[in-house]
Amino acid sequence: MTDRTFERARGAAVAAMATLSLVFAATGCSALRDSAEQAAASATPPPTTGPPPGASQAPGPPLATATATIGTEASAPPDPVDPAAVAVHCFARWQSFDARTDPGPGAGVERAGTDDCFTPDFLAQLTDGGAGEEGEAWEELRARGARSTVTVLAATPLGDTAATGRVVYLLNVRDTFTADNATPVETVSTPTVTLLRDTAGAWRIAGADLSGDAGDAPGR
Repeated sequence: MTDRTFERARGAAVAAMATLSLVFAATGCSALRDSAEQAAASATPPPTTGPPPGASQAPGPPLATATATIGTEASAPPDPVDPAAVAVHCFARWQSFDARTDPGPGAGVERAGTDDCFTPDFLAQLTDGGAGEEGEAWEELRARGARSTVTVLAATPLGDTAATGRVVYLLNVRDTFTADNATPVETVSTPTVTLLRDTAGAWRIAGADLSGDAGDAPGR
């Protein structure tokens, strides 16, 4: 992450947190930048009484009734033959981070990889990155005590294509980001993940687009 691109991300909404470069679409490193710069640009959390101006209404239950809470903490892997459960669990495990305890920006990928969340090709893309400036940015996050808990509130298939062995889910994601012991900042986003089914019937994430950032959960 260069200083120039880091500054370009200033003021953006805190997006789904990521850990390494995504060759498929958006990058995990960009998501880490977004969260760090959002906390620096805003001393107070955004309003929580409705969707942001111009935001689309993303699918999902009201925040008060949402039950999915999967992040950096240990949790049992889902049934691999249930693509929605895989999408919810794996995205949260992958995108959540805690710079105070995680060994580096690749920790989320390692957590999700341990749960067999990714296809081999996509895992190779996620781990094909150098340390360098990413490591420097991570040390800055660690110094600030930055952490992000990602919760997937809903996963909606974009078309009924599971029978083909490939399905794309629109996720409704809540990200709670904290740094410098400040008041946590909550944002929502609507990324998509693509899952493929292997010959044994297990679903894995084969790609992701983390750019969705114009959504809110009903009832917020």
